[in-house]
Amino acid sequence: MKKYLTKTISILLFSLFAMSAFAVESDSISTINLDAVSVYSTKETNLKNAPVASTVLGAEKIAQSQISSIRDISVQVPNFFIPDYGSAMSNSPYMRGVGSRSSGQAITLYVDNVPYLEKTAFDFELYDLEKIEVLRGPQGTLYGRNSIGGIVNMYTLSPLNYQGLKVSIIGGNYGYLQGKASYYTLLGKKVGLSLGGYYGKHDGFYTNQFTGKKQDAEKTAGGRLKLAWNASQAFKLNYSVDFDYIDQDGFPYGQYSQETKETALPNFNDPSHYTRKMLNNSLSAKYLYQDLIMTFSLAHQYFDDEMKLDQDFQPLSIFTLQQNQKQNMLNGEAVIRSASANNYKWLVGTNLFVQEIDMTAPVTFKEDGIKNILQAQLKPGMSIKETEYKIPGAFVYRRNGGALFHQSTFDNLFVDGLSFTLGARLDIENKTQLDYDTHAKMTMLMQKGPKTIEMPAEAKLNGVVDTTFVAFLPKASLKYEWGNQNFVYASVSKGYKSGGFNVQMISDLVTESLRTRQNIEQSAVKAQTMYLPEVSWNYELGIHNSFLDRKLNTEITLFYMDISGMQLTEFVATGAGRRLTNAGTSVSKGVEFSADMRLGAGFGLGVNYGFAHATFTNYKDVKTVQGKPTEVDYKGKFVPYAPQHTLNANLNYTKNLQNSFLSQIYGTVSYKGIGKIYWHEDNELSQNFYSLIDTKIGVKKNGIGIEIWGKNLLNTKYNAFYFESFGNKFFQTGKPFQFGGKLSVDL
Repeated sequence: MKKYLTKTISILLFSLFAMSAFAVESDSISTINLDAVSVYSTKETNLKNAPVASTVLGAEKIAQSQISSIRDISVQVPNFFIPDYGSAMSNSPYMRGVGSRSSGQAITLYVDNVPYLEKTAFDFELYDLEKIEVLRGPQGTLYGRNSIGGIVNMYTLSPLNYQGLKVSIIGGNYGYLQGKASYYTLLGKKVGLSLGGYYGKHDGFYTNQFTGKKQDAEKTAGGRLKLAWNASQAFKLNYSVDFDYIDQDGFPYGQYSQETKETALPNFNDPSHYTRKMLNNSLSAKYLYQDLIMTFSLAHQYFDDEMKLDQDFQPLSIFTLQQNQKQNMLNGEAVIRSASANNYKWLVGTNLFVQEIDMTAPVTFKEDGIKNILQAQLKPGMSIKETEYKIPGAFVYRRNGGALFHQSTFDNLFVDGLSFTLGARLDIENKTQLDYDTHAKMTMLMQKGPKTIEMPAEAKLNGVVDTTFVAFLPKASLKYEWGNQNFVYASVSKGYKSGGFNVQMISDLVTESLRTRQNIEQSAVKAQTMYLPEVSWNYELGIHNSFLDRKLNTEITLFYMDISGMQLTEFVATGAGRRLTNAGTSVSKGVEFSADMRLGAGFGLGVNYGFAHATFTNYKDVKTVQGKPTEVDYKGKFVPYAPQHTLNANLNYTKNLQNSFLSQIYGTVSYKGIGKIYWHEDNELSQNFYSLIDTKIGVKKNGIGIEIWGKNLLNTKYNAFYFESFGNKFFQTGKPFQFGGKLSVDL
C-alpha cells in the first residue's frame, strides 16, 4: 500500500509542480482565458446543455431550501431520496429506485471534485456552498464505480470570487442552536484565503422510555481553510483542508405492533451512540495550454468513528455491537479535455485510489441473548455456562484500483445542432481484500444423569480473502439542439456498483464454528461473506426547453434501467450478523419533470416530480417459514426503501426595497411529497404517500438579516425507516414540527 501511495503522490505532485513552473512563463501561448471556461466540474463544461438528466442548485436556491446537509437535498431533485434515520453514518441515498441500506453506495458524492468513497461519511454540515449539481442515472463513464444511481457534486465558495464576512446564528425548539462564521479575503491580486467554522447542537426529538432521556441529542463542530492562487491567466491552484466532528446519541427505533399498527417510543437499555472525526485535504490545479484544459487533483480523507448499538432495541440484555473504524483514502485524478470552438471535443483521464479501513467490531451476547437465542440452537440437555459471550473482531478492509476513461463529442454532425457523444471507461479494483482476525470462547454444559459435564469450546477465524473487480463502462448519446438551451437527447449507459465482503458476517461464522465444533475453511469464509457487483443498463430520453425569454425552463426525462445483481441487505437467522446479498434481476422505469419559472413581481416557482416503478423481475430467496426452509418468489414485488413518487414545489418571493428602512423582504414556502415506500421484499408493510411543508420569512437591512422558519408545519406523522431484529419489527418515525429564527450578517 505504501508503495502504491508513494507512486500516486509522486506522479501527481510532479505534474502539478511542472505545470506551475511552466505556467508562469507561458501566458503568451494561451489562446483562451481560463476564467471563460468552467471553474466547477473537471469533466462537464456546461450542464445546462449536456445530454444528461441534471439539477443545478445555486447559492440562492440552497438558501431558500434551507439546505445544510446532504439529506436536505432529498426530494429537491426528482427521484432522489435520502431517508432521515439512525445517525450521521446512516446514509442510504436512493436514485431512480436504486440504492443501498448498508455497505456500498449507489451514488457518489464529490465536494470540490474530491470523492467521498464511503457513504457513512456523507452526512456533515454544509455551509458556504456556491453550487450543487445532481446528475441522475448511471455516470460510470466519467465517474466510475458506485455511481450507478447518479452523482452529487458540491462546490464551496472561493475567496477569489467572494470577499467578506459571513456570520449566522440559528435557534429553535428542541434545544436547536447553531452558529457559523467565515471570512474571505485577498492576500494579493492573485491569492485568496478563507477561514470558516461552525458549532451546532440540539437536544433530540425522541425520548427513550427506558432511560427517560432524549435518545438522539447531537453536537457538531468543524472548520475549513481554503487557499486559491491564480498564478496566471492559464494556471490556477487550490488547496483546501476541512475538519468535521459529530457526537450524537442515535438510533431512536421503536417497536412496531402488528396488532395495533402503532409504533412505540424507543425503549431499550444499552447505550446507542455515534461519534466521528473527519479530516479532508485536497490539492487541485487547472492549467490551460492553447486549446487544452488540464486538471489535476489529489485528495486525502481520514475519518475515525465509533458506534455503540443496542442491537435488539428492547429493554432486555440480548446483544450489543461496538464498531470502531479508521479510514485512510487517497484519490488522484488527471483529466485533459479540449477547449476549442471546433465541432470535435474530447476528454481523456485517469484515476487512482487507495482505501484502507481498520475496524474492530466486537459483538457481545448478554444474559437474555444467551438464554433465549444461543441456547435455543443447542441440542436438548445442553446449556451455556457463561452469562456473557463476547466475539471480539479485528478487520482490515483494503481497496485499491484505477481507471482510464475517454469521451468524444461530435457537434453539428450532418446537420447543425446534431451531436453525438461516445465514451468508455475501464475501471479496475486491483484488489479488494479483507484481513480478518476474530475468536470466541464458550463453555457448554451437558447433563448426563446427575452429573453436569463442562465442555470448553474455542473457535478462531483468521486469514485473508481477496478478489478483483473489473468493469467496462460505455456510454453513447445523441442530441439535437435548437436555439439556446432547447434540445432533445437519447442516451444509453452502463452503471456499476462494486462488490465486496460482508464484515459483520464474521461474527455469525465464528459462532457457527463454536456451536458445531468445526473449523471453517478460508474458501468457505470467502463464499459466505462475499457479495458481487450490481450492474445496470440505463436507457434515457430527455428534452430540455427554455421559454419566454428564459423565464420558464423545463426538463422532462423518461428512463428505463435493467439491473442485474441488485444488492440488498439481509439479516441472518441468528440475528448476530447482516449481509449484502445479490438479487436476481430488476427493472426501474419512470419519468422525471422539472420546471423553474420566474413569475414576475419578485415571485418564482420551482416544481420537481419523479416517478420510479422499480420491481424485481427474477428474484427467489429461501426463508424459514414455520421452522422449515421455504423458497419465496419475489417476482413482480417492488424494490424496498425506494419511493415510487417524489414531488417538490418551492414558491419564492424576493422584493428589493428602495428609499425604505429595509433593503429586502423575502419568503419561501416549500412542499415535499414522498411515497409509496415498501419496507421489505414481500411488500407486506409500507409507508403511504405523505406530505411535508416548510417555510421561512425574512427581512434584510443591507447585510444584516432576520428570519423565522418552520419545518413540517402540519406535524405530519410518518415512518422514516424500518428494519427487523430477532423477528421483531422496528420503525423510526419522522421528525415533528420544528420552528425557530435566524440572525445573519453578510458584509
